Amino acid sequence: MLTRSKLATLTISLAAAVLSTSGCGQQEIKQLGAELQNERDRSATFAAQRDEAQAQLATAMAQSTNNSGQIAAKDMEIQSAKIERDKALSDLAALKAERAATPEPKTGWKGGTIGEEISIGSDVLFSSGRATLTTSGKRALSTIVSGIMSNHPGKAIRVYGHTDGDPIKKTKNLWTDNLDLSANRAMAVTRYMISRGIDASKIESIGMGSTRPIASNSSKTNKKKNRRVEIMIIN
Repeated sequence: MLTRSKLATLTISLAAAVLSTSGCGQQEIKQLGAELQNERDRSATFAAQRDEAQAQLATAMAQSTNNSGQIAAKDMEIQSAKIERDKALSDLAALKAERAATPEPKTGWKGGTIGEEISIGSDVLFSSGRATLTTSGKRALSTIVSGIMSNHPGKAIRVYGHTDGDPIKKTKNLWTDNLDLSANRAMAVTRYMISRGIDASKIESIGMGSTRPIASNSSKTNKKKNRRVEIMIIN
């Protein structure tokens, strides 16, 4: 391919030849003209190819920028998913720890004077000095209700609340005395059992306070035994 300088030289030579030659040199002039046109055509083709390459490069750069943005967005999605996963794992670990630290009721159903009964420690059902069921308490009661509805459908139920012999001190702004506390705990259990399907007309709650201990209140272990809720099926 001719360079611009060579093309200019060729053009000048062709012009000089046109001026200085006679008819016998016309063939050579035509040949030079054809070569010049060919060079012009090749130059135009090269320019078109160059412009196309530049356009393709610009498109590639734009696509690269777009891909970079998509990658950044995907990285953010992945990071967000990792945060959500870590939170879910943390919540699951906390739930497992709570379940492991919460004692389940250790006594099962047994025959009573007027029917079957089960005793659940108040420490399983409630926080100290409170009458609001804990998560573990609701879980324990749900199991008991399922058993009652399967094995004793339609039978009358009594819920007895019991406390230890210590007087109310820390929560005396909530309860008048142990009788008050035990009655409210019995009612909390009764309400929850009704919410789980027990017929409200078949269940009653009774507060016993500290009047029916099953062990002496002389030690922490015995006091824990006395703090309980008893559920009785009336035959």
